[in-house]
Amino acid sequence: MPAKGRYFLNEGEEGPDQTALYEKYRLTSQHGPLLLTLLLVAVAACVALIVITFVCGDPSRHQAVLGTAFFTLAVFVALYVLVYVECLVRRWLRAMALFVWVCLMMLGYMLVFDSWMKATHMGAQVPFFLFIVFVAYTLLPFSMQGAVVAGVVSSLSHLLVLGVLMKAFTTPSVKVGLQLLANAAIFLCGNLTGAFHKHQMQDASRDLFIYTVKCIQIRRKLRIEKRQQVWTLPPPGAGACLYVKRHQNVRWAAGRACARDCSPKELVVVLNELFGKFDQIAKANECMRIKILGDCYYCVSGLPVSLPTHARNCVKMGLDMCEAIKQVREATGVDISMRVGIHSGNVLCGVIGLRKWQYDVWSHDVSLANRMDRVHITEATLNHLDKAYEVEDGHGQQRDPYLKEMNIRTYLVIDPRSQQPPPPSQHLPKPKGDAALKMRASVRMTRYLESWGAARPFAHLNHRESMSSGETPVPSGRRPKERVPQGAVGGRLIR
Repeated sequence: MPAKGRYFLNEGEEGPDQTALYEKYRLTSQHGPLLLTLLLVAVAACVALIVITFVCGDPSRHQAVLGTAFFTLAVFVALYVLVYVECLVRRWLRAMALFVWVCLMMLGYMLVFDSWMKATHMGAQVPFFLFIVFVAYTLLPFSMQGAVVAGVVSSLSHLLVLGVLMKAFTTPSVKVGLQLLANAAIFLCGNLTGAFHKHQMQDASRDLFIYTVKCIQIRRKLRIEKRQQVWTLPPPGAGACLYVKRHQNVRWAAGRACARDCSPKELVVVLNELFGKFDQIAKANECMRIKILGDCYYCVSGLPVSLPTHARNCVKMGLDMCEAIKQVREATGVDISMRVGIHSGNVLCGVIGLRKWQYDVWSHDVSLANRMDRVHITEATLNHLDKAYEVEDGHGQQRDPYLKEMNIRTYLVIDPRSQQPPPPSQHLPKPKGDAALKMRASVRMTRYLESWGAARPFAHLNHRESMSSGETPVPSGRRPKERVPQGAVGGRLIR
């Protein structure tokens, strides 16, 4: 029977929760012995019925014993069935144990009176009461105090009843006194033996409980560490001795979003919102983000498990990222742009080092994704698309000397949505006058990004207002006119 309930297995000294759990464990561990007791008594009653009915000559001479056996069999079979009802056992286990002990005492006294009426030796039924004493100590779910009380009451009551019967119906003698003294010695030994066994079993049960709790705590720690490891290292490589593996036909893209109307701090706040959206796009397109490094958002498709649609997934994600940036630009009027570079090739991926593990990829082919603009793909990626997208010549060798050095032919993907009529834009109301100066670009973008409903990393910190209000706007004329301005963010889609 499982011990149901909510318990907190904290390390260190045991508290009230752990004590309650031990009590539940102790009662549960004695559920089996209680069933065994009921089964033994029921079997004994059946044997008594068979012996009285078929072995003894005249069953009418044993009507008291026969009735007692029938009663015992009916009661203990009913209890045996009820003990399997879990809700009753959890609530009434001690009451059931007490009822079993009372029934055994009643059965014992019926047998004592039957023996006395037949002038049987006054030491009769001592073994049965000794059995009751052992049952109270070993099989019934009593505490040590309860077991001692049950054992002492069983012994003293037997001696007292026999003494009263002897005084009333027989002549006192030395032989009778010695017999009672011998019975008392037997019961004393039985109680001492039962108490010693109970004490040893409780200590063993306590040690086993503590060991089990420690095992559960260790398993919980291992489960948490394993989950953290899986977050760092994808499942096919988690737990392996070699944390670096070579993959072929891997597709990745490099994207960079540029916002020219935001200060660096404001841009970080916006990116915190924007990357939450990118993570949703990656999940929808079966891609996995590798890391965010500086102004780059690295994402991979086809790792660690190869996918037949790796090229389409990567291109689709790049187009979705550019579409998201386009929506932000149209809705807020902020000059923000995005470039995505995609390439296919072979990589080494895994985890290296002793500290701060991070699943990463390494290859000369990875560097090609950083050299691409727009949704810019290489010829290797185009061969895996199966003409799923229209492309045009990207003139990559003219755009970047690294592409020319590697002799890589590139193409620009034409977004199918660009040929469709644009949907009604959801522009924010554009402020006028002084309000236009007060509403910064990051505030406009943040408000629009909130309308997406994307999960924002560290949203609970709620520090956007302090960052945006504490930064003085930098005139656009003072910004460095570089191709990628300071504070720009980049993305890498890797597959």
